[in-house]
Amino acid sequence: MKTKILFLTCIVCALVAFVACSDDAETFDLSGDCLVEKLVLDEYEGVIDHASRTITVTVPEIYEKDAMKVTKLRLSEHATCDIHEGDVLNMEAAVVLHVVNGDVFLDWTVIVRNYKPAIKPAALFVGSAYSKDELDMEAQTACEWMLANVPNAFYASFDDIANGTADLSECKLIWWHWHDDRRVDGHDDFLAKGTDALKVKNQLKAFLDNGGAMLLTRYATHLPTFIGVTGDDEWTMPNNCLGDPEMNSFDCGGAWAFDIYAGQEAHPMWEGLVNDGFEGKVPLTDAGYFVSNSVAQYYIGSDWGGYANYEAWVDRTGGNILGVGGDLAIVAWEYPASDGRGGIVCIGFGGYDWYSYKYGPSYSEHYHKNVEIITKNAIDYLTK
Repeated sequence: MKTKILFLTCIVCALVAFVACSDDAETFDLSGDCLVEKLVLDEYEGVIDHASRTITVTVPEIYEKDAMKVTKLRLSEHATCDIHEGDVLNMEAAVVLHVVNGDVFLDWTVIVRNYKPAIKPAALFVGSAYSKDELDMEAQTACEWMLANVPNAFYASFDDIANGTADLSECKLIWWHWHDDRRVDGHDDFLAKGTDALKVKNQLKAFLDNGGAMLLTRYATHLPTFIGVTGDDEWTMPNNCLGDPEMNSFDCGGAWAFDIYAGQEAHPMWEGLVNDGFEGKVPLTDAGYFVSNSVAQYYIGSDWGGYANYEAWVDRTGGNILGVGGDLAIVAWEYPASDGRGGIVCIGFGGYDWYSYKYGPSYSEHYHKNVEIITKNAIDYLTK
């Protein structure tokens, strides 16, 4: 019996050791033996985040990152790594350190970032990522278009707004185009996933109150209800949200279009549209273009969502309807500038999509040009 007990004890101890140092962040144990205790590249020491198993090294704004020397690497006692002091690494992209101690291991991600100088933009594309290069491809594509087409436009993270790296004193417009592979669906989901934006909600509200304007697209359309745009009612966010991960995108099969809302035909948003064959509509995709169908819109109907009709939506939100979908959902809308507060344009239509991870064999861009056209129109309209 004693032999059996001893045998079982050994098995339990072995399992505990494995869990303490397995490649599973949820079971990570700081007392384990697979830690990176110090990492220095060239003369720049990394900041170690044990919870996420990332090591961030910050270098000057202009710095060659393709040949950085490991000048110091300290691991847990008896641990080894596939990278050693003296190695030269290409740090243009993240590098993974594989740390092994006996039969157990942990992987650590090393990221080298450039120091960010203070900026004073006229227009800003915002997101949670440290830099535009760390955005998902949907947001990154939109951001790069803005930087190339809007004078004195910059990218900034919400942290940059919080710490003053991004000076908003001369900024006229903030654009947030938020893609999330997990989708963002409603009040509580935004509170859980939009924490970076919510940390600076007071600054964003002040920006609006002082005349700044916003373009909010995809899941960012949730924001107005949290910064007082719809009054004290914090439950006026879109009630019909869906979407798939980018890599699950599918061929849209043709032009996805929404209807220009009655009375809004002359709105500046629709100037110069490519809409042959789609009079009164805004077509945004072409056959062979792959979409994630990420939607953040308002379902209208007495059977669901709190908005029995369009008038009820207008009364509750104070917004103007600009575009509606085939199912009568509100897919584009605005909160006009008033009393010194800047205006907001929101687009939550599934065809408003900047990045196709692949294209069908017959793809030819035609109506998809409208994504850029209505975006430029919105920016010009909001900043006139």
